[in-house]
Amino acid sequence: MMKELSPEVLSSFKTGLSLLTGYKKRQFAAALAVKFFDGSARKTEFYLGVRRDMVELGLHELRTGIRCEDGYSFRGRKKRKRNTPT
Repeated sequence: MMKELSPEVLSSFKTGLSLLTGYKKRQFAAALAVKFFDGSARKTEFYLGVRRDMVELGLHELRTGIRCEDGYSFRGRKKRKRNTPT
């Protein structure tokens, strides 16, 4: 059963999530989902405005104990190999 949370508490959770990134953000969101939102990624998404797939991944990491790697290096524009004159 989900606990009733005041708007101030929800705002504090949102602020905490906005200050974190990557694994730590997923870990915190998963802990909030388990403790306050019945372990539901959908409820966490609805009340905190975070992506459901991020919460689901955090819950999976919490359940298995295996941390997923962040793919930051695969994003964005790739550096071109520069031809150097010889």
